[in-house]
Amino acid sequence: MNLKILLPAFFGLLLATGCVPKIDKAVPVSEATVKSDLEKNMLLFNDEKLVSDWWEGYGDEQLNIMIEQALSNAPTLKSIEARYAQANSIIQSVQSHNLPWLSANTSVLRERFSENHIFPPPLGGGTYTQYQPSLTLDYDFDFWNARGSHILAAKNGAFAKRASIEASKLALTSAMCESYLSWNYDERKLTVLSAMEQTNRQELKIIEKQYRLGLIDAVAINDKKSSVFQMMQRIMELKRTVEGKKEALCVLGGFLPSYADTLKTPHIKDTFTLPLPKEIMLDLLAHRPDVAIAKYTALSKSHTIEQTKAQFYPNISLSGLIGFTSFSWTKLIDHSSYTPLAGIALSLPLLDWGERKANLQNSVSDYNSSVYEYNAVVIKAANEVVVLLKQAKLIEAQRQLHNEEMSAKAANENIARKKLSLGLNNKLPYLGAKRTVYEGEIESLGLNETKSLIQIDLIKALGGGYTDKEDTNASR
Repeated sequence: MNLKILLPAFFGLLLATGCVPKIDKAVPVSEATVKSDLEKNMLLFNDEKLVSDWWEGYGDEQLNIMIEQALSNAPTLKSIEARYAQANSIIQSVQSHNLPWLSANTSVLRERFSENHIFPPPLGGGTYTQYQPSLTLDYDFDFWNARGSHILAAKNGAFAKRASIEASKLALTSAMCESYLSWNYDERKLTVLSAMEQTNRQELKIIEKQYRLGLIDAVAINDKKSSVFQMMQRIMELKRTVEGKKEALCVLGGFLPSYADTLKTPHIKDTFTLPLPKEIMLDLLAHRPDVAIAKYTALSKSHTIEQTKAQFYPNISLSGLIGFTSFSWTKLIDHSSYTPLAGIALSLPLLDWGERKANLQNSVSDYNSSVYEYNAVVIKAANEVVVLLKQAKLIEAQRQLHNEEMSAKAANENIARKKLSLGLNNKLPYLGAKRTVYEGEIESLGLNETKSLIQIDLIKALGGGYTDKEDTNASR
């Protein structure tokens, strides 16, 4: 065959096989866009640093010990850590393909050779033992960086698993703090409700005395008894809620039910200050583990596209074998038993009926889906921070108004006390004013609880002290 015709045809074929179809990749939302949008909604910030053990600011040693035990032993975290270890093993497996594969094989065969085959006597018709040790070397070239892309895809997948551990830790600690703080406020409410119950019972005694004197009818007594029983029901309902929150803490922390019996009443500091550094809000995407998960997942899918593109190009594989074959053990390592082998293989993608194109489109679609998921997580993160900042400001304004209301109720209680001491009124108006103050204290505790839960939600929205430490290999 004429080489002048063959060579141009061959190189033309190579060019044809290397023609990758045009792809349409989705674009991630710009970090600069998110930062500029957040700057418009800077409502509150201070100079306190948001650290990963932020819950220690509540000053409750029992809470600190409980969270520490949960982070060490919670089954949900152990499961994710195991998946992260699995991802690292996958990286090592993929990286091993960068080096030549070397394998040793040895076989010993006892065989009778046919008298009616290609082997003449004395081999034909005889029974011999065949010894055949060998050392095999295989290596595939990576001209188009398929393995490199595969390795980067695996690494970014591992980074996503690492970020998922931090996301799970944040979800666990914030959920435990929410339950614990809510339990703390329930215990305080129980104290106030118990005082209200005693007030109602004092009122009941006074009303019963008035009834015996014929000053009122039985309706007033029944109404007050109803109030006492209602108060007792509120106390029992709140105690039932407390038991549910203890159970939630045990479930979250991976504790057995008996652990709840060892828990003591919480003692949370009221002086907790929400750490809200401005630089974290302006660099939100680097402090949210869920954003990091979505980012590294998209990066992994992007490198998978590059790996899939390599299918469109030819590649070369080398193989070699050094072995010995002998019917005699004594002559096994003689030069006459030496059986070397070397080979080179060229893989040339030609007509595959659209399989490579379909694989590439599948990788692109997978990547685009992960980018849209990343964009959704980023938009959600920005909105969560802004709305929680607004809610924090509004709940503070509501608490200030409630404090004004409480001042008025306390003033009325003081007036009723003075009238009682001067003999202008009996004790019932004073007890009624006192009960009104107690109801206001219940509302105050509810507002403080709401404020605390908003603070925890905002800490979670800001990443809970997490910082995405990007690996230099995780190229965008």
